[in-house]
Amino acid sequence: MNSSLSTKHIQDAKLIVRLPNWIGDTLMTYPMLLALQNRGVDFVCLGHPWAKELFSGTDLNIVSSPEIKNSKWSYRFYREYNFDVGLLCPKTLSSLAPMRLAGIYTIGYHFLSRQSLAYNDELHTVENYFDLAKGYLKEDLDASSFDSFIPIDEKSVALGQNLIEEKIKEEYIVICPYATNLHKGKNKEWPFWNDFCVKYSETKIVAVVSESDYTRCCNDFPDILVLSNTLSVSAYVMREAKFVLANDSGAMHLASFFGANVIGLFGATEINKTRPWHGSYKVGDGNEFISVPHLLEELCSRLGT
Repeated sequence: MNSSLSTKHIQDAKLIVRLPNWIGDTLMTYPMLLALQNRGVDFVCLGHPWAKELFSGTDLNIVSSPEIKNSKWSYRFYREYNFDVGLLCPKTLSSLAPMRLAGIYTIGYHFLSRQSLAYNDELHTVENYFDLAKGYLKEDLDASSFDSFIPIDEKSVALGQNLIEEKIKEEYIVICPYATNLHKGKNKEWPFWNDFCVKYSETKIVAVVSESDYTRCCNDFPDILVLSNTLSVSAYVMREAKFVLANDSGAMHLASFFGANVIGLFGATEINKTRPWHGSYKVGDGNEFISVPHLLEELCSRLGT
């Protein structure tokens, strides 16, 4: 395939979208995926096993596999289905190589992509992903034009309703106290969660965490209800809460893209790149983490108490 593919050729080609390797980043591709779908582009998304669940309420064509990081498996997949063009969300050589070897015209942020884009650190990650699809879209479109929340499938809604009725039973807020990985050596977790849980008394507090964090959370917060469920059920529980308080994490983006009233707590990461796409965020003085008294004042103001 010619290295200078025309817009017409790109739009007529068989397209594969290689989704990111993290839950939060995969959620941040949603405006781009919506734009492609609304444009009538026929495309397939390839992602990790949890990607299929994230988009289970949509009609997006999602192929998911635990082998996605296996270069040989990916190469065979690309070759078997004869994709022509690939939008590559990860910036890694290990994600790019199977596409290139399979003869796919790659569009991505790795410098060895056939069409290499310059990643703009001044933009939100959502906007950078959106730019990958610009060859398929009208020039005046931007990511903010596609502001729909991700729908939740009916089964997960029913399970979430039962969970709220049987275990929560009253008005509540959700906290998501954990965040994986450091950001430039800094911990992304708000350091005042325990103090907050002691001092907040307006509504019930429910912690929503991953299965791997469930035991840790029960030990860290023995006096509050801790829930761990599928991503889509967790999203429903978040959506029905008065507020969701979360670190800069996959949980924050889960709340954001499924329509919860989320407040991201920032103090270590780059707000312009990873703030909640839908929702709000709080920082303290000097871009440090917000204090417990100031956060309590904010919540009381929003609750009208």
